[in-house]
Amino acid sequence: MECIIQTAIPSQPAVPAELTRPTAAYQRSARLAVAGLLAFVLLYFGLAGWFLFSAWRLVHASQHGGNGFASWCAAIVAVLLAIVMLKAVFAVRHAMSPGVVEVKREEQPRLFDYLMELADAAGAPRPHRVFLSNRVNAAVFYDLSLLNLIFPSKKNLEIGLPLVNAMPLGELRAVLAHEFGHFAQRSMAVGRWAYVAQQVVQEMVARRDKLDDFIEGFGRIDIRLRLVAWVLQVIVWSLRSLVEQVFRLVVLMQRALSREMEMQADLVAVSLTGSDALVHALHRLGAADDAWERSVGFVFSEHGAGRATVDAYAVQSHVTARMAGILDDPYYGKVPPLPSHQPEQHRVFKAELGQPPRMWQTHPQNHEREENAKRRYLAAAVDQSSAWSLFDDAAGLRQRMTAHLLEGQEGEAAPVELEDSLKRLAKEYRREHFQSRYCGVYFGRSLTRHAAQAGELRAARNAQPAAEASALYPVSLKEDVRQLRQLQEERAQLSAVINGHAKVQGNRVQLGGEEYRVNQLPAALQRTDERIGQLEEKLRRHDATVRAWHYAAAVKLGEGWPAYLDSLLDVLHYAEHSAADLRDAWGLVLNTRAVVTAVARQSESNIRRLIADCSGLYLVLDEIYRGNGAVQLDPQLMERLEMTESWQTALQKFTLSPVSRDNINDWLHAVANWTSHTSNWLGALRSAVLEQMLVSETLLASHARSGAPIAAAPQPCQVPISYGVLLAGGERKLQTSLDWWSRFQRADGWFAGGARLAVAGGVVVSVLGMGMALGTSTVMVYNGLGTPVRVTIDGNSRLVDPGQHVTIDASADAQHNVEARLLDGRLLESLRPRDGAEQSVYNVAGGSVMATGIVHYGGPGDEKNTVLGAPRWFDTDADVLFEEPPKSVSSKSKKWRKVLVAASGMGPESLSGLVKDEAQRKAMVSAHARWDSIKAPSTYTWLTMAHEGGAGDVLVQRLKDDPENVQLRRAEQDIANESPEICSAARERVKERPQDGDRLYLALRCGQAATREEIAAARARFPGNAWLAYLHVRTLLDHGVWNEALEPLRQVQGKLPYENAELEMQLERLQRLLEGQVRTRLLPADSRVAAMAQTERDTNDPYGALSRGELGKALQATKDEPGRAARMRRLVGASDGASAAQVQAALEEPMANGIDQATLLVGAALALRHGRDTEPYWVQAKSMREYAPRLRRFIEAANAGKFQEAEMVLGAMPMEARALAYAAGVVAAGDGAPAHWRKTARLVLFAPERPYLRS
Repeated sequence: MECIIQTAIPSQPAVPAELTRPTAAYQRSARLAVAGLLAFVLLYFGLAGWFLFSAWRLVHASQHGGNGFASWCAAIVAVLLAIVMLKAVFAVRHAMSPGVVEVKREEQPRLFDYLMELADAAGAPRPHRVFLSNRVNAAVFYDLSLLNLIFPSKKNLEIGLPLVNAMPLGELRAVLAHEFGHFAQRSMAVGRWAYVAQQVVQEMVARRDKLDDFIEGFGRIDIRLRLVAWVLQVIVWSLRSLVEQVFRLVVLMQRALSREMEMQADLVAVSLTGSDALVHALHRLGAADDAWERSVGFVFSEHGAGRATVDAYAVQSHVTARMAGILDDPYYGKVPPLPSHQPEQHRVFKAELGQPPRMWQTHPQNHEREENAKRRYLAAAVDQSSAWSLFDDAAGLRQRMTAHLLEGQEGEAAPVELEDSLKRLAKEYRREHFQSRYCGVYFGRSLTRHAAQAGELRAARNAQPAAEASALYPVSLKEDVRQLRQLQEERAQLSAVINGHAKVQGNRVQLGGEEYRVNQLPAALQRTDERIGQLEEKLRRHDATVRAWHYAAAVKLGEGWPAYLDSLLDVLHYAEHSAADLRDAWGLVLNTRAVVTAVARQSESNIRRLIADCSGLYLVLDEIYRGNGAVQLDPQLMERLEMTESWQTALQKFTLSPVSRDNINDWLHAVANWTSHTSNWLGALRSAVLEQMLVSETLLASHARSGAPIAAAPQPCQVPISYGVLLAGGERKLQTSLDWWSRFQRADGWFAGGARLAVAGGVVVSVLGMGMALGTSTVMVYNGLGTPVRVTIDGNSRLVDPGQHVTIDASADAQHNVEARLLDGRLLESLRPRDGAEQSVYNVAGGSVMATGIVHYGGPGDEKNTVLGAPRWFDTDADVLFEEPPKSVSSKSKKWRKVLVAASGMGPESLSGLVKDEAQRKAMVSAHARWDSIKAPSTYTWLTMAHEGGAGDVLVQRLKDDPENVQLRRAEQDIANESPEICSAARERVKERPQDGDRLYLALRCGQAATREEIAAARARFPGNAWLAYLHVRTLLDHGVWNEALEPLRQVQGKLPYENAELEMQLERLQRLLEGQVRTRLLPADSRVAAMAQTERDTNDPYGALSRGELGKALQATKDEPGRAARMRRLVGASDGASAAQVQAALEEPMANGIDQATLLVGAALALRHGRDTEPYWVQAKSMREYAPRLRRFIEAANAGKFQEAEMVLGAMPMEARALAYAAGVVAAGDGAPAHWRKTARLVLFAPERPYLRS
């Protein structure tokens, strides 16, 4: 037969009618709070209304002539400021606490009956919803907005099950009655008003949303707009600061009211449960919090080990009992007995030495709450039955809420029997140093922090006189430990009072039997420090005496025990100092981060300081991990640590990168995990070695007394020779106060707060008196052409250099007049585009490919980059235009930024390949071919592409404009494949002007290759002609005469602006080849050759990984970029050491993806080696022109092992083309390829140009 437990409703004590009547202090606080709130609401809505009125007036004024556009801009600013204020009115805070679980009446009818009865008894409204949580807490929460100043919000009740588990039903009833006391305060409405107004101010002042992002992004469009954005930010800051400063005065009143509301809610609880139940509940909370935190740590650690605890509340109960024994505190988690005589005089809480200033307190101190509860003492029995009796199926509920507690934990864990979990818990709390015979001397106290080296501990031990075994742990030791803890608590309170963080009641304090005035507290602190020092020294001598006695026993017994005890002392010293040094370094980082982030904008010096302190923490971690290989533990110690492998394996490999400005945000998240992981292991090592030392000493004492022989000691442990040491008192200095600028920004203190109020008020008053603010519509202009362009929009002109962007003011009209001209005045294009709803962008002549991307800062990452093609005029909603996005953002809502970029750093073929619209692509090619400076390295390619695309008249037109331009003539010859007609015309032009070296150069390079003698003769006639020198160098390089080519190549550097980039590349290739190795040398800044060399040195660059043979890393680094990923798959598949899967992926890559000259050749070689059809590759080899047939024959000969024939097939060929051929030959021939092919390809080609080839 099932037994149903009925929860009896206890009888209420006789309550005087005036007990719960609002006190005079309550009523006074309420009146002040109401007056302050009404004044604040009037100011708040008055400002918002003024801004809306100003906006209406400015829009109205714009219809009557004058500067209408400026009026509209001013109106927009006014509307923005009104939005800043009014958006908070409609912001509803869904105060659903994380981790709560709603319960319904049908699930817990007994609980709901109890709560409804209690609410009715308190005269309070019944809770709207009831939630359970895994917190030591009971609370009221609700959704709030400014509308709740008029309409009440429904209140919800949270009940923390750890609280239920920690106290009997009578005390829980007092806690719940206190919460219903808050429910009942709704009739006065003041508390709700105060809370609502506070939420609105927090929404307005503290939250940064899209409006702030808009202002920030507006400032990033152009450097000149940053000033405008800064002015807007100053105005918004001033408005927020003014509201915040005024509301702080209201907060002081509200906090006074809040304290009174807590006192009044306590009296409601007293009226229902008597004076003792609530006080007893308050007493249990400290132990309940501590025990629950320890329980959660145990449950989480069990889950990490694959064991899911089924009842965390049973664990909490056992922890409470264990901690009471460890602390030797019979009232830990229990209530001191209530005396039968004069119980109203009994006090559980005592006033602290120092307390926070009352003006900043929202809750009274416990001793104040006890005085309030017992001012009119009501005796009532406290129901000691289990609070779990309120719940139906309490066991099932405990299991479900325990499972809820474990949600989100990483890894899988199987449920284990509760008995097994409690056994493991008991093992944790049965550690030797927790035993009562040690009088608590080993609990929460360092044994080695006073010694710089472990040798000092041994010296102190050896210096101690002989002692009796019975005197090692006298009962008096317990009192010494208690006094030390009490003095340390007093010292903390004294420091808080001296530093202004707390204050004393009255002008005098009692301390250590002596009375001190407030101005004598520094002397009292010094006296306390002296007494602490004396006690610590006494305990250290006791430690040394204990160690000395057991060491003497070990010497007598032998069997290696003296060395083993010494080694345990070494490990203890290592663990305590390493852990203390790490915690201290982490504490400094947290302190510095708090200082740096105390204000929204961080100074450069503060950022450098944070990075320096982070570097210090990194060095501490690095030292620990570099030395962990020297830590050798004996088997018994490893068993206590549950280690199956070495200490080094347990700690794992240290993979954290050094901190830098670029990675500081991610680094701080990562180092927190590393610090926690390392501290936990060092703490575990400290506990284990202390336990092992005490167990070993107990064993030695037993054998010393009995005279029985002892087994051999374990092998002595080892620690690093040197490691981080942090002596007690040598901790890093923390910053305890902000600098004046930070205090001003935070209004920290009366003076700083007054100063900020004055500045903010002055700015707001100035804005209110202005009437309008100037502003213009702007167009973002980007010049993707290779020549400067002067752009005129609606009469406003700006010069735009190649690859640069500017902002140009435009009229307020819907349609704009746009012209783009060259510097010589020639019209490039004109158009009349229409404005759109977003920011307008003019891409001059459609010369660049536009794309948008999403930069994430911890938010969702599903958005994809979007290539827009090459439109001339378009609108964008991007936050950042043609600028680097910020490294981090402070917004709590928008965790991403949309960035508009123009494609750069790409060759013409790759750039035009991004444009899917054929008309746009042809327009882009034609624009570049027609207008780019002939000195630009890519112009030659654009001309070739224009000719191939049917726009041959572009070259004709350019030659007509500049007939003597060598680069244009070279393009003419190459496009015509050096036809006899073109070459004949070139020779005729030499005859017309025989003294022109440029014409002679063009004649020699056209048609049949000039001999070295012909070139030498030409150079003798025109020794200063750079083109002839260049022809000489190219001839040497094409014929493989590399030693002779080096010096002429150096001499021609910088003399041909058209070929400078290529010449720099050729020089670096040749130097690498001749030196036989890749060296780091100074290369021209921002040059292509420098960029190519950097890819090989950069550890984070995918091509750098490829060059080192890290094929998997190279693929992983490019997986999010389809174009690069396809190219990388082709190179990886052709690399030495590629897996079968990687080879297969390269062979199956569609021919439309990742193909260029480098990947085409090695791809064809790889296909040939694996018996695949190579024809699709050679179909795409048009860009290689006359070299393609030779390269194909070369690869086929290499694949057949005919290496001499292959070399003969190549003949004269550019150095880089020869190196590409060699790389393909190595792929085709495999390991049998000639060694110089592999070496030449590896040295001449840069990492992005070849697969990985072993040296």
